[in-house]
Amino acid sequence: MKYLIDKNNDDMRLMYYSVNMVGLNVNPINEVPGLKIKAKKVILIDDELQKNYIKKRINRKIDKIIKFMLRILNDEGTTDEDTGMVLDEINRLKGIIINKYRLYMLESEYKEILTKLILIEEEFKRNYNEKMLMNYNNYYEEEVKVGRGR
Repeated sequence: MKYLIDKNNDDMRLMYYSVNMVGLNVNPINEVPGLKIKAKKVILIDDELQKNYIKKRINRKIDKIIKFMLRILNDEGTTDEDTGMVLDEINRLKGIIINKYRLYMLESEYKEILTKLILIEEEFKRNYNEKMLMNYNNYYEEEVKVGRGR
């Protein structure tokens, strides 16, 4: 790897020499105050860094999906479109894991995360169906009239 940082230059740019590296491509967020050097792309080559980055990224996305699920299950004004959005997000995350992160993960971790997502999806479907059934029963509950019949 060859990089050159020129201290006398006002631009403070990192000079890049064409070096081919194989690893996980990451697009960093460059919104840190006081940041002098901005990067468009970072390549993670170390296996341990790749594993930690992937776990952190996937767990953060799973937490967002679960929060959205809980909001839908606890709110009375949700529609079928909201549940479709949650299921689409789960399928999107599955696709990202299969297409992008599978190469950098161990087979056991890969299977574990996919089964976790499948279980979350099935549990959400079951809970949402129970919620809809309870709402259906509340709306169409018949009143029992006591009186004499003929």
